[in-house]
Amino acid sequence: MDDQRQLSLIDEETPNLKVVKANALVEAQYELTGKAHKLVLVAMAQIRKDQTQLFEQVFAVPDLVRLIGASETSSYTDLNRIAKDLMKRQVEIRNDETGEFELYQWVTKAWCKKGHFGIRFSEDLKPFLIGLVGKYTLYELGAILRMTSNYAIRLFELLKQYEGLKSRTFSLDPEMTKSHPAWENFPKLMGYDNRTGSYTRFNNVKQRVLTPAIKQVQDFTEFKQVDFKVIRFQRKAVAIQFTWETRSTLEHVPNHPLYPELLGLGVSQDTIRKIFTDYDEDRIARNLSYVKKKHKDGSIKNPPAYLMDALAADYVEPELNFSSATRTIKDVTPAPVAPKGSQTGNPKPDIAHSHPLFKSCGDLNEFKLLVEAERERGEPFDCYNDFHQYQLDKKFRRT
Repeated sequence: MDDQRQLSLIDEETPNLKVVKANALVEAQYELTGKAHKLVLVAMAQIRKDQTQLFEQVFAVPDLVRLIGASETSSYTDLNRIAKDLMKRQVEIRNDETGEFELYQWVTKAWCKKGHFGIRFSEDLKPFLIGLVGKYTLYELGAILRMTSNYAIRLFELLKQYEGLKSRTFSLDPEMTKSHPAWENFPKLMGYDNRTGSYTRFNNVKQRVLTPAIKQVQDFTEFKQVDFKVIRFQRKAVAIQFTWETRSTLEHVPNHPLYPELLGLGVSQDTIRKIFTDYDEDRIARNLSYVKKKHKDGSIKNPPAYLMDALAADYVEPELNFSSATRTIKDVTPAPVAPKGSQTGNPKPDIAHSHPLFKSCGDLNEFKLLVEAERERGEPFDCYNDFHQYQLDKKFRRT
């Protein structure tokens, strides 16, 4: 093993460095404190694109504590504690071939002495940090440096991974939602134990995990509107669906295909912006379709006001059916309204359920995006991850 040390400079440009990690590491299961997590990400951001091996990274203590928000008066105590904790911590990463999670050590070396802090990632993590081609998540280090909640960092990475899809669903109870394997285990990903103690109650999870995490993600990143919807079965919270809008998408509201339809219904421009800030696209589309139908048959007199009521109450909210023996998920989201004279292009139910990747999609709306992407590229995807990578490549103009 090469024990070469690499002095890692921290300066005003450090927040602009890019954190790049394999998606398998984004979806890994582990527990780290907020400061330890930021320190790990600072070290990841120092890995160069042309690097072929992992080195022991050495940071100046005063610069490092300011960057990760540790106490300057007890910097050595804090960093010594982090170093000892990192040496004990493990990370569970899913094996793509077997689908099983495997244990890895975070680091093989961590120390703090004589004004410097040293860290060396485990060699086993090399495939997840170096030479990545496809299936990775990238963001600026500065996005997470001001966060104090480790839950916020985890949530940000999970949203960033699926940024272009604007929706992602996680399981709160894998046993209840095992018929939907694409829903990742939310407690495991976020690093809290929902089997014992106060986290068994969703209200406590909302108060201690979700509320602070969402606030910091919205305050410090491009995700300016993050909403979640709890999916319940017999009053028990079994899954959670996140939807979001980024700063760039909100700026381009007037270019959205639903914008002229809302204007045509009599909704003001300011109200339209508020609608796109408060609700996800799928909710807007299905309730707008419902209100337009009501307006056409003359059963409502004030369409804009009725639409706001419909959006608030989600009059055509999709339902999830857990009553069957196999606990299949039923998505009753209506198809979006297509312009006159055009074909909807939505997959028919029988075609959808026979598609090999239908069950891998989080919901019907995501499956429609997958089908549209297959038509666009002219060939089917071999697996769901290929579809996700295609979306990212398209967003960043890599195809």
